[in-house]
Amino acid sequence: MSTISGPSDAASDGVAQEAAGAGPVPGPQAPQGTAAQADGSRVRPQRHASIERFVAGPAPPPSVAAEAARAAAAMSDWTGGGSLPYRLVRIEEALPFEDVEACWKGRRDEWRDEVVGAAGSAVDLAGLLAELLCSLTAAAVSYLWRSRGEYDKLYGELYDLASGRRSDPVAATLRRLVAAVETAALPPADARERQLKVVQLPPAEAAEGAAVQVYFSDEERWYRGTVTAVNENKTFTVLFEDGDEDASVPLCDLYQELLEDGKPLELGLGDPGPDLAEGDRATALHLRRAWCAARVAAVRAGPLEGTTELLIKYEGWAAKWDEWVPRDSGRLRLYRPDELTLSALPDEVLLLLLSQLACSLSLRRASAVCRSWRARLRRGQRDADRLFESAWLNLPVVDPLDGRVCLGVAGALARAPAGERLRLSAGTKLRPHDSQLVCARAVHLVADAGAALCDGTLHLHGGEGEGGLVEGLAISHFRDEAVVVHTGTWTLRGCSIASSRKSRAVTAVTVRPGAALRLESCSVRNALSAVMLHDGAELRAVECVFDNTRSGVISRGGHLELERCRVEAPCDVVLKLNPRTTGHATANRVKCSLFGGWQRPVGFRRHSNVGLPAAEEAAEAEEGAEAEMAAEAAPPPP
Repeated sequence: MSTISGPSDAASDGVAQEAAGAGPVPGPQAPQGTAAQADGSRVRPQRHASIERFVAGPAPPPSVAAEAARAAAAMSDWTGGGSLPYRLVRIEEALPFEDVEACWKGRRDEWRDEVVGAAGSAVDLAGLLAELLCSLTAAAVSYLWRSRGEYDKLYGELYDLASGRRSDPVAATLRRLVAAVETAALPPADARERQLKVVQLPPAEAAEGAAVQVYFSDEERWYRGTVTAVNENKTFTVLFEDGDEDASVPLCDLYQELLEDGKPLELGLGDPGPDLAEGDRATALHLRRAWCAARVAAVRAGPLEGTTELLIKYEGWAAKWDEWVPRDSGRLRLYRPDELTLSALPDEVLLLLLSQLACSLSLRRASAVCRSWRARLRRGQRDADRLFESAWLNLPVVDPLDGRVCLGVAGALARAPAGERLRLSAGTKLRPHDSQLVCARAVHLVADAGAALCDGTLHLHGGEGEGGLVEGLAISHFRDEAVVVHTGTWTLRGCSIASSRKSRAVTAVTVRPGAALRLESCSVRNALSAVMLHDGAELRAVECVFDNTRSGVISRGGHLELERCRVEAPCDVVLKLNPRTTGHATANRVKCSLFGGWQRPVGFRRHSNVGLPAAEEAAEAEEGAEAEMAAEAAPPPP
């Protein structure tokens, strides 16, 4: 191993080379990108796959290139797993050639071999990592670290380990330093990917019928869809859940949801990984981050001397998912007989086992690893459909042994995926510590008798596709709204909202711009106003009761449909509508003025309402007669 310099000399060669006006580092040219924006922020250059850097001989076969690109895309943020040599090689591969000195090209292959050979020595590994950091240019150091002092501190700790000034018998300090370098050097996954748990669709999976997610930057939201055709120009036709179709989606825009959120194992110092041979059963971490039963189909030497790769065939998965996995990557572990393989169970045992799962999310994940269960759902067999439809997650989840709450309502609402079915147990009283209960995605939340949210606000987000549902929940509030619909389409069915005190509370329900709400058979009592409708929002209230509210609906625009509702006294006015409001009020029973001193918007119609003052009743009858005459005078449709 070459001699390393102290912290004060780190990257000094790069500074000198810059000061002398040295030319660019020879090698393949990187894609052109903006190095700095007007505000001084930098744009990270595109990282090259290792197979494209410092190629001394002919290019590798396309199959190897596809494997490397697929693994790099799917594991870009899998830091902290695998052996230390494996992690060091990944760091070096992630560095663009323009970030290292020109002399590194001749040192690179030898350095990689030394890393593999030093698998059992923390001192040698620390020295090799320090040497890699020392080869960085001054521009790379200033770009990868927030300050030069942060880099110097990291390099100094590595220098102390490599020179023996600091003891690290179990490599705990070295692991921490390697993780810090990974954070700086490895390209981070897209924040949208981490939030929604998606990865790019592998080319082998891009076929007709594939379930995908596509992100639309203009709307800043994801849409689920299905690939319906593969076009000749290597784009794809995607049919989305809302009925829209896009006939030219490139492969780079197609993503798929993760099955789970598994992480690679962290191997000990000198641990080369599990001892597996051809034909052995194993448990492997799939690219979609689920630990699956697998079998070793073949073994070959890795790209570096002393490394090994295994061809993994996942049980119950098609051959297109087979992949070569490095033995020391942390993605492999020995198969344990006590690990259950669902596909091997008899049908009656499988259904009995799956009937014990708590929620539909668990059943969807089971279909990802169980060929028999997946086939039953696809064919629409009655027993599978009945089991899937009856799966609800009962909240809160309580440990039957000690009575401890394992999963609370707030945690479930924040983490449940769209479409999950949640049920609040009878008598559950929710009292959020911060008075906020957030539903992050469009779920179906059904409350049994006596379940209530006390002095809190229910915030509803998401609501894509079929939309979210809240049914049978009792909510009490006073100073804050009871329900706020922020985005998407939601339905409140059979809910009751009331003031927690004797006096009237504030507005009960607020519908934000762009959101849509349907109120079905709900009651709102003791509030200044039942609903506040913002411009660009939609509200449809059917068979609801507004009791002791100063006003029924206040709008700042948007679209309102009020049908077969009952407004009880005392109430000053039913509707306070902005002139931009559209919609209608039909067949409602009221005990006060419909508009009061407010003027009816031009785009808003009223008819068949009962209980209006005489003047309003006459005006409504006159408007109805004019509408009938206009309809009769209109020419018939062609």
